[in-house]
Amino acid sequence: MKVRLYGEIFGEGKDDFLGGRCVFLPNKGCYFEGVKALGNFTETLIEVCFPRLTVCVEGEGLSLGKLYDGDLRIDGRVVCVRV
Repeated sequence: MKVRLYGEIFGEGKDDFLGGRCVFLPNKGCYFEGVKALGNFTETLIEVCFPRLTVCVEGEGLSLGKLYDGDLRIDGRVVCVRV
């Protein structure tokens, strides 16, 4: 199931700096769309690879909740995101 929130908020076909999209939920994790691959991942760091760059998600108790067809859900407490 694709994340459709962006189409409603920003309109379809908009380009963005990631080559994908993301939503953060306080103390619950985050969702990414347009993921091409995953790099290293531990309970404190997950590397999310997009077409144009890699994003490092740092936090506590991080886990891969779901990865399907370019959509990724990361569960846990996200405290920092670095590009």
